[in-house]
Amino acid sequence: MKKTLLGALLVLSLPMAAQAGDLTARVGDGFFGASYEGSLLLLTTSADWLTNDDAGNIGSLGLGVQAPLGIAKLKAGGKLVYMDLKHQDNHYAAALGGGVDIPIGAFTIYGQGYYAPSGFASDGVDHYKEARAGVRWNMTKMVSLDAGYQYGYMGGKDGNRSVAVADGFYVGAQLNF
Repeated sequence: MKKTLLGALLVLSLPMAAQAGDLTARVGDGFFGASYEGSLLLLTTSADWLTNDDAGNIGSLGLGVQAPLGIAKLKAGGKLVYMDLKHQDNHYAAALGGGVDIPIGAFTIYGQGYYAPSGFASDGVDHYKEARAGVRWNMTKMVSLDAGYQYGYMGGKDGNRSVAVADGFYVGAQLNF
């Protein structure tokens, strides 16, 4: 088990060691999110954290691949999701999904979505889904400003209530390195 965990951490740290990535913070009505995404050649890694004082927290670690398609960059992969929601047990899910980034001059239009059915989640979870879409203004090579919409939702079953940790517009900033 320790060797597997050490191997996973090593793979996730490769893009960070190559200094290719970005760190983003977002704030919306009742929620706050922070994300790291790194890339090395075609491999991408991600770490996300989403919190809402009324609903709880969602954290995830992801691994995927990316490929250019014209000016767009397509991404596909999976995430291991941990849900620490208010007034219920902690839950887990393995979500699959992807995203796209389309640069247009000094702006980038982006979107991503992930989904886990009940078969890919712990007991008490009917499904998990998340989505984020927006526009990023690339002010400089290192700093960008974001505006968009984020959704993070766990559908409950077996007595667990459904919870939306994020469902609204946000503004944010990104540091690219």
